[in-house]
Amino acid sequence: MKKTVGVLLLFLCLCTASFAQKENRSPEKQVENRVRYMKKELNLTDEQAARVSKLMQEQTKKQKALAEEMKANRKQSKAELKSILTQEQYIQLLEKQAQRNTQTRHRRVRRAIRG
Repeated sequence: MKKTVGVLLLFLCLCTASFAQKENRSPEKQVENRVRYMKKELNLTDEQAARVSKLMQEQTKKQKALAEEMKANRKQSKAELKSILTQEQYIQLLEKQAQRNTQTRHRRVRRAIRG
């Protein structure tokens, strides 16, 4: 019982810490933090820092566009797959995917608990 309560408390702490970190995860904030780190560690000049910031912002925009394109491709592939498979096969596929996703989440939680 004590072990279960300890695990639950640890999980709650990890979730809270994860949520707190996500607040600083906007792309602009990430670029700002990375540039600040590089400026400090690499002794960048203000001009270099500005150029690095601009480069990273452009890269972030490109990555976002690629992510949206990939999402559209997945959606299209899913629709095509649905038209190929029977309804029974498609339901079976979705169930297997859900099962795999659940197993992945459980593995991540176990890794987080172990450290």
